[in-house]
Amino acid sequence: MMNTERHTFTGPIFLGKDLDFVEEGFVVIEGEKIIDCGEGKVGGGKKRSIIPAFINAHTHTGDHLLREKCYGMSLEDACGARGAKSNVMSSASEEHIISGMKSAISQMVHTGTCYFTDFREGGIQGIRQLEKALLAFKYRGVKAKIFGRPLYSGEEFLDECDGYGARSIRGEKVAMRAGRSLGIHVCEAKSGELERALEFRPDFLVHMNSATGDEIKKAASSKLPVIVCPRSNKYFGLQMPDISMMLEEGILVSLGTDNSMANSLSMMSEMEFTARMTMKDDVSAKDILKMATVNPAKVFGWRSGYIEKGADANILLFSENFLKTPEPYATAILRMGAEKYDVMFGGKFVEFH
Repeated sequence: MMNTERHTFTGPIFLGKDLDFVEEGFVVIEGEKIIDCGEGKVGGGKKRSIIPAFINAHTHTGDHLLREKCYGMSLEDACGARGAKSNVMSSASEEHIISGMKSAISQMVHTGTCYFTDFREGGIQGIRQLEKALLAFKYRGVKAKIFGRPLYSGEEFLDECDGYGARSIRGEKVAMRAGRSLGIHVCEAKSGELERALEFRPDFLVHMNSATGDEIKKAASSKLPVIVCPRSNKYFGLQMPDISMMLEEGILVSLGTDNSMANSLSMMSEMEFTARMTMKDDVSAKDILKMATVNPAKVFGWRSGYIEKGADANILLFSENFLKTPEPYATAILRMGAEKYDVMFGGKFVEFH
């Protein structure tokens, strides 16, 4: 019989799906799961600050090989139908694309992201490329939801992935989705796109940074989660998402890093940037931490992003004193990237090479 590893940690911790901060708490991990957690001390526990691992709600890992190729370009010049991304990707070898994906996933692992959702271009071939890249990280407990996109009109790709990741309301015939989950880019470069997008009955929206107030209210009334990508929007010189209004309207907001060619895939960087851009907008540090953990877990049905009995054992471990500040949520989202930490996915420590 195989021996199941057991780990116990005690110290400052964010507990449960509301990320309640407890200055003295504990978590017990056995195998791949959290088997106990709560307030108080436990004997034999290693003293650490304990934070749930992250979920990156929106990536394009396939374009990692283009990093900085589009520096200074507009969104259209970079990602349009005849843009730099399309030109390079159409001639890139499969080996080069997969190698770039592996580098992108490695970047997520090193910065504490255990699960991610990828909009994958290239039809079935593109889906297979990402699956091949993921095999290199399977032993580390990394998981992905793949939202594919047809390579050509009529390609039957949906049975090969987790859903449809539509480029835009004009990009593909997104109505032909065979009842599968649909995510769609909406109101990224301009407003006025939501009404048309709603005709396709999406399950979640990506961007909404250029949406009008009425469109945000309409998304809220439609009970649609929204994934925002602030660093990507800023990179391309676009309007920043009104996260404050989205939260006020009751929208479930998650964070994604978007194009790997334009941004690192660090959720630590995404949270810090979002915090600094919204400090005057009544967006709390706790809300931002939720956008990288429990919120995308709700959207995509993962038992991760929170520390709770029965959840997947995906956590980050910092020094015991790291979270012992007057504002532990702010400390977490503003300072994690500058600290030393250990990563545990699926109950196993991730070894960095």
